[in-house]
Amino acid sequence: YTITTNDYTVNYTSGTATATLPTAVGVAGRIYNIKNSGTGVITINTTSSQTIDTQVSGYWQLAASSFANIQVQSDGANWIIL
Repeated sequence: YTITTNDYTVNYTSGTATATLPTAVGVAGRIYNIKNSGTGVITINTTSSQTIDTQVSGYWQLAASSFANIQVQSDGANWIIL
């Protein structure tokens, strides 16, 4: 699923999936919550060469059945974990 500007919280309830963040450029302060309440692993990707806390696209994953979540915020160029 490609997260859109209309999203705030994206909850994955079943299966393995990939959450792709929109560009962080030009949207400083925008926050997204990504939650895994399902049975698959959720991989979080970024747009082009952007990072999440200096880590490349695909580095961050939410484990299966862990009810884990990650909250990220744009710093205007990349994403940071809150």
